[in-house]
Amino acid sequence: MRNIARVIFLLAVGLLSWNALVAQQTAEVFQGEAAEQFLLKARMTALKGLSQGVTAPRRATLELDGVTHFAVFKTIDVSKPGYTQLDGRGEVDFQDSWHTEIAAYEVDRIIGLGMVPATVARELDGRRGSLQFWVESMMPEAERVKKKVSVPDVELWNQSMFKVRLFDNLIYNTDRHINNILITKDFQLRLIDHSRSFRPFDTLKQASDLTRFSRSLLEGVQRLEEKDLTARVGRHLTPFQIQGLLKRRDAILALARKMVEQRGESVVLYP
Repeated sequence: MRNIARVIFLLAVGLLSWNALVAQQTAEVFQGEAAEQFLLKARMTALKGLSQGVTAPRRATLELDGVTHFAVFKTIDVSKPGYTQLDGRGEVDFQDSWHTEIAAYEVDRIIGLGMVPATVARELDGRRGSLQFWVESMMPEAERVKKKVSVPDVELWNQSMFKVRLFDNLIYNTDRHINNILITKDFQLRLIDHSRSFRPFDTLKQASDLTRFSRSLLEGVQRLEEKDLTARVGRHLTPFQIQGLLKRRDAILALARKMVEQRGESVVLYP
């Protein structure tokens, strides 16, 4: 059983080398049981602060049976009931917590988004927090915009962005910006920084962002059920947060149905 994590990693993608796995960065590598077990079982050999991010994340170097990879470790866990003035804007029931990093990953897995790296709860250096699989990226969206880098397929890119907007409305993410949308070499999106998500609100954060919908993602949203969510994220979300998520689920599904009725499936829906 000693080499089980490494064996699972290799079998998951056809017995390719570790360097090839990292280069591909497919969902089979950065999500799922293999990645989760690596994060849980690997030995930490270094823990270093990252220069970016207001939540003081640290980069952990992990090693298991000759496999070495990085992960992001967050321990922030702050909540402020009532009204909080923050970055020039106000927010009610502010929370910034490593717990919601794990919840975001679990929701991604349920709905089939395939963009949030594997994230688990673990204690490192005497502190408990979220440990997230490090994804290799070509650049953040902010850099792509600044350098005016063209995407190879505009329609596929727009479809991916609509999925991001649906996800952020679903989890009520108050901290999405173009520095925490990462772009891989093949222009796939990876989403990080979800410590300011899952506000316990019934309404969508920005319903006007939702004008087109992925059929497969809508099917995934329908799979969100209270019993399953409680089992998977009940240690990280309050019952109020779970109820808010489910109400936003219903709001998204209702909005999609309304737009299809008004504009037609061919305009509103895509695979």
